[in-house]
Amino acid sequence: MKNKETQHLGIREPRQARSRYKVELILEATMRLLEKHGFDALTTNAVAADAGVSIGTLYQFFPNKEAILDTLATREVADMSGRVMRAMEDPTIATTEDRIAAVVDAVAASFSGRHAAHRLVMAHSLAGGGNRLAPLLTSLIAHLSQERQAGPIRHAVSGADAFVLAHAFAGVLRAMISQEQAPPPQELAPALVRLVTGYIR
Repeated sequence: MKNKETQHLGIREPRQARSRYKVELILEATMRLLEKHGFDALTTNAVAADAGVSIGTLYQFFPNKEAILDTLATREVADMSGRVMRAMEDPTIATTEDRIAAVVDAVAASFSGRHAAHRLVMAHSLAGGGNRLAPLLTSLIAHLSQERQAGPIRHAVSGADAFVLAHAFAGVLRAMISQEQAPPPQELAPALVRLVTGYIR
């Protein structure tokens, strides 16, 4: 059964191992081309050639290059969201400062390795009116609204406070991803600490 997002985008979800392998070749080729040349040089023909598959094979799975980018974007956001929530829920982190630094590091990890390609894909994921961050926001709000036995922020905040904090935090994360001139993570973390702790107090 296709998931709703791939079905909506017209993407054929591969079922056989050989088909999944070809899809991975296509996605990997797209990342290589983005890293080398950016969006401008990205075409389905270039992707197929770099992946070593025919253009017909590519079109079996992706109707256009936007569908390839959407698939990559969905993966990137899911990976980043998982890292963020692990940092938020890690019981070994003892202070608000360390937890927020861990969250900022989780977002910054999205740019590790192929920095340019990851940033382009993440920026694409947040463009066009999409709301791929919605599941992360829901998780953050739920986390802030619950009492916890351990950690720097143990008491639940109100629904309104959780909503404001989560969306303010997500706004910073969004700018961190999409703006190359954003301050480095080591400067953003203390600023976010002041924002969160000041608001809660």
